[in-house]
Amino acid sequence: MDVYPSEDGRAALVRLERGSDMLRSLNEAASGLGIQAGTVQAIGAVSELAVAYFVQQEKRYQDIRFPEHLEIGSALGNVSLKDGAPFVHMHVTATRMDGTTVGGHLTEGTRVFLIEAYFRALDGPPPVRQQDDEIGLAVWR
Repeated sequence: MDVYPSEDGRAALVRLERGSDMLRSLNEAASGLGIQAGTVQAIGAVSELAVAYFVQQEKRYQDIRFPEHLEIGSALGNVSLKDGAPFVHMHVTATRMDGTTVGGHLTEGTRVFLIEAYFRALDGPPPVRQQDDEIGLAVWR
């Protein structure tokens, strides 16, 4: 992973390693940069995409796999704390060669072809994710 921090240390550009897991690598980058609260954006391409869709009525995620080469048109997320560690929550929109799009909640299993990410740290105490049984998700408390 290549890291290009800003002079003030509040932001960084990060290029993820080819073949790595995108979500794991983003979490490692947030931790390495010391970001406990912030934003993250990414563009690039993947050789396989793993996302999920939250089925609200059932309070569970439905995994969706796209074992194909895709361009990441947009990947937006945030960084907060979960179980005491930086946690990246990101949604992605990816494009096929014919221009159709797929997307969802980024999960482990996405294989990086080339991902360039931008992290920005926020001031103040970090939000902490805790399980909310009413909606079935770990949310900021």
